Formats: sequence, C-alpha cells, structure tokens
Amino acid sequence: MMIVDLNTRVAYRKVDLLIKVLVLSMICIIFSRCVEPFEAELEDFENYLVVNSTVTNEVKHHQVLLSRTFKFEEDGPVKEENAAVKVIENGSVEYLFEETSPGLYQSVQEFAIVAGREYQLSIKTANGKSYISEKENLPDEVPIQEVSTRRIVNDDNEIGVAIIVNTFGANGNSNYYRYEYEETYRYNAPFWRQYDIEVNGEIVPDPFINYGFDLVERSEELKTCYVTSFSNSILINNTNNLEEGKVVSFLLNFIKADDIRLEDRYSILVRQFVQNLETHAFYEQLKTFSESESLFSQVQPGFITGNIVSESNKNEPVVGIFEVSSITENRIFFNREDVLEEGDPGYVEPCEVITMKESMRETLTDFLERVRIVVVGNSLSYHSLLLDFDKPEFNFVPKSCGDCTEYGKSAPPDFWKD
Repeated sequence: MMIVDLNTRVAYRKVDLLIKVLVLSMICIIFSRCVEPFEAELEDFENYLVVNSTVTNEVKHHQVLLSRTFKFEEDGPVKEENAAVKVIENGSVEYLFEETSPGLYQSVQEFAIVAGREYQLSIKTANGKSYISEKENLPDEVPIQEVSTRRIVNDDNEIGVAIIVNTFGANGNSNYYRYEYEETYRYNAPFWRQYDIEVNGEIVPDPFINYGFDLVERSEELKTCYVTSFSNSILINNTNNLEEGKVVSFLLNFIKADDIRLEDRYSILVRQFVQNLETHAFYEQLKTFSESESLFSQVQPGFITGNIVSESNKNEPVVGIFEVSSITENRIFFNREDVLEEGDPGYVEPCEVITMKESMRETLTDFLERVRIVVVGNSLSYHSLLLDFDKPEFNFVPKSCGDCTEYGKSAPPDFWKD
C-alpha cells in the first residue's frame, strides 16, 4: 500500500494546478477572440514535462514530483516514471533521489540547503532526455514574527475570523514570500448518543426482546474528532515597496463565523517560504493564470516559464520550477469564544432526524427487515427507538451527525493542545 505524507499531498495539488493552468491558458490563447461556442480540443497538443520541487533549509527527505501535461478532455496527468533525479550542490556533491511511488521521487538521504552554496536539479527521463535547472541559492531566512487572529467584517458584510501574518524586517534578498498552511479543527458530532444498535440474530417481532436488535455502548471515539485540511491557493507577498521591509497584517485566510471550522477549537500551522525574485515571478504568473477572471481575458501573459530547461532541445518548454527557499513555521490555537462575539452566527449542522415507521402496506416483520438493511448498511447513525401503540419507530441521523469519524480522526494529533 502506498503511503503519502501530508507534504506530498500539498505538492500533488500544486502539480495539478500547474497542469490545469497550462492547459487552460493554451485554450484561452487559442480562443480568446472567439465569440461562437466551441468544444475545447487541442489538435497540436504537446506532451511537456511537469516538475514540482521545493527544497529548503530543513533537514529532511526532500521530494520531486514529475508528470506530463495532458489534453483538456483527458482525466488527468500521467506520472513520469523511471527517471534519474538528483540535486547537485556546488557542482560536485550529489543528492540522489529514488522513486517511491509513480512520479514521486524522494532523496535517499536527508539533507538541508545551506546558505552560500549553489544548487541545481538534474533530471534524466526514461526516454533519455535530460533536463537541468538554473543554479539557485538559499535566500536569507526571515522568521515569522506573529500569527494572530482578528474578528472582522469583510467586503461582503460577512462576520468572521481573519488569520494575520507579520514578519520581522527583511534582510538582503529576502523580499519575496510564499505561504502555505495546514489547519486542524476539533469537531463534535452533535447527535452522538451513548447507545448504538446491532442486529441480533433473526428478526423477532416482539418488543420485549428488542425486535432482533441489541443496544450496545457507542464508542466515545465517535464523539469528538480532529479534521485537517491544507491551503489550496497561491499565497504570495513582497515587501519591495515597504520602507522597513516588514510583512505587516498580511491576510492569510478568512473563515466565516458560521463555518464548521470555528465550531469549537481551531489550530493553524503557517509555513513561510522566502523566495528569490525569479521564483516569486513564477508563482505570481501562475496565480494570475489560476484566477477565474484572468483565465478567459483577452490579454494572456503567455507560457509560464520556470527555471528548468531541456539540455537536448533548448526550445522545448518545461512546466514548473525548482524552488530553493528558506522556511520558518508558526502554529497558533484558539477557541471560538477567544475571537468571536456572543451573538455572531454559528455553525448549524444540517442534522435532520430520519424516522422509520411501519407502513400500512407491510407487516411488522417486513418493516423490521427494512430497518435491518439500514443498520447493516451503516449509512446512517442510530439515534433512538420509540414505541407508539406498540409500533416501533426507529430514528436515525446522517452518519456525520452521530459519528465524527466521517469528518476526521478521533485521536488528537501529536501537536494538539487544549
């Protein structure tokens, strides 16, 4: 079974965005002057290599993701397999990568990017083509000064929580920033009940022996869970026009007051990447392409170029970039009441009680068989059993309303603090 860690999932999403943006940009360029409806088919489609790699000053197994562009009408990218991948330090020291799953290459040994040295990414594909990146240096590290929260009303008149980032003043070439975040929130199943039901042998239409069902203790682990998700947009900033070179009150994220993430307790881990000008320009161009208003405008910025070229054919486009960045992290926790005010809109779980009754056209045995199918199918969560003139009513709720594991994991993450 393939195991994919959290950082890899983020990288996969970045690759998908790169490829989707490339395909859409080609369509926009071709059809920007069209008025009549059209079906998007690229007859002159070119199969380009897509590279996604970020190496940092963290000591770890770094990763490179390789895939291929695909046609608009196709399901998704094809992973580039059986390539020889390495990162070269100062033209002599080599860090080799091995393919751990299709298209995913991980460094054999842990290493960190060191200031004052030059790094290149080298790729040789299975068909014998070679690709090389420009030589890159590690930008100066700039620590995150603070990640804070603020209750605000946004431009759409929505009340919510703003996640704000501040950094210390930049030094040297550290003027360009990219952000990713990992957010985790605690979720409490609103209709969790102490008891569940299980099928017990044959159906027995007798209320004194529970109609063939047993009441059993429901696990406390189904009551409270922890749900983790990741940023899925390009978050970049620069301090070129600021006198002190500080990032001040950068809005990283806005969460509406009635969002499920603010129902109880919330945590966010912010990762700040310091980039060079060329890498920042790449992400800026990618961000422009990815915004819906830009995708179909008549003015297109052209092919997104990175810092990787083909050694055998200088005219062959390569999608993606070899990013060398310094990185710092900061995690905060807060409860709903720490930021929001009493009376602010709260999350309302769409939990409706579903009642199953015996219809006039079926026998009690037939009805109990119908209930049995629901219980065995495990698509709903048991709520309660009522007797109305000796006729049973079984009440259920949507699975997520009685079982928090539909959303997340019951065990708190190692970093969690109450």
